[in-house]
Order: sequence, then C-alpha cells, then structure tokens
Amino acid sequence: MIISLNRRYVFVHIHKCAGTSIEIALAKSLRHNDLVFGSTKSGEKHQDFFRRTIGLNKHSTAIEARGFLGDEYWERSFKFAFVRHPVDRLRSLYHYARKLAEAAPLTEEEEQAFQLENRLPDRAPYRYKAVRAAMKAGSFSDFALHPLTWQDSGAQPQWESVCDESGQLIMDFIGKVESIEQDWATLVKRLEVDAPLDVKNSSGGRGHENLNSDALEMVVQKYERDFELFDYRPVNAVAA
Repeated sequence: MIISLNRRYVFVHIHKCAGTSIEIALAKSLRHNDLVFGSTKSGEKHQDFFRRTIGLNKHSTAIEARGFLGDEYWERSFKFAFVRHPVDRLRSLYHYARKLAEAAPLTEEEEQAFQLENRLPDRAPYRYKAVRAAMKAGSFSDFALHPLTWQDSGAQPQWESVCDESGQLIMDFIGKVESIEQDWATLVKRLEVDAPLDVKNSSGGRGHENLNSDALEMVVQKYERDFELFDYRPVNAVAA
C-alpha cells in the first residue's frame, strides 16, 4: 500500500497483482510524509512499526485506509488498485508458495516427519497456510481444493480489498494485470509522475496447468464476486 499525502493518492496492494512492481515504480516520486508499506527497502523496514502504530500494512484494504485517513481526506484522494483473473492469480500464489518452500528446504528430520506423519515445521515459510497447502498438494488443482489454501490471506477475494462494507466499489481506478501496459500509461498520466514499470517479485517457474472441473468449480464459487465485479469469465486462466 502507498498513501501519498503530497499527491493525494492511495494505492491498495492486492496479493499477486503486480503490487510490488507498482510500489517500487511509484516510490521514486514519493516525498517526505508519503507512506509506503512493504516492497521497498524502507517500506519493508518500517512495516512492523506501521502495523503496530497505525494498523496498516502492505496489503491493507481500502476500508482500513479510509479509516486511517478519515472520510473527508479519503474522498479528496485518488484511489486505485490492480486486479487479476482469479484463476491466474491463484496459480501465481501456488507457484510463489512452492518457490518459498524451495528456498528454505526441509531438514532431514523435518522431511522425515513430513513423509511419515504429514507434519510440517512451525517456521517460516512453512507456517504460511498457502505454503502448507502447496506442499501437501500434488498439483495446482489439489491446491485449489485444499482447505488451507482458502485460509491464507493471499487467496482472499480481491473485491474485499477495494469495496466498502456493503460490497460496493470505493476506488476511482481499477487496472488489470492482463492490460497493465495500457492501464499503467493511463495511471501515470493521471498521477503526473514519471514511473517506468518493471516486473518485480515474479513467482517464477509458472506452468500452464489448468484446473480440473472440481477445482474450477471451487474457484468460481470462492471468487464469484471477483468474476462479476471485474468482468472476468469464470473459466481457466487467460494467461500463465
């Protein structure tokens, strides 16, 4: 999340929707008293402090930002976010979770406990629900059907980040990852900033596997409002 008090804008960072790239690009134009939560070196360094003192973090919602700023300042600010096809976003979370696990492999003792007892250690990154689900899943479809996946904050519906308590959109601009070049050009023109966008924090190693029928049904059910609000078709991902 970014709250620019100088330029009067709020960026809501939704999980796995190019938010890190966007925050790094915009950070170069921020000034004193502008706030960036996560992504940049400064943002990551102060994230815990901001969470404790003002209750905001990297993935805070629009409702939470509005509560901090107050209704009057919120209305005077330009609010924006980027969204993504729900299936492609979930696939990105799956590969990101696997990437985290690969970067911190199980010890011999932990591997034995996992193989014999299906038990994972209580340490980063294995304490994250998505990582646990990805380790226990044999495929992307298994991941979508695993109950732990839906307990992870990274899998929560996108509409919850950008809507009010009644489910109504409260943002001024919603860009899409699928059309990020065009939408980014529109956005930086509106913000009057020079901010070239470079993809950061990519999940890497992404495959083209689609969901089976049961898994797709689960995703359509979980993300029904996302498909409707952001005008995505409830089918397998448009891109991988």
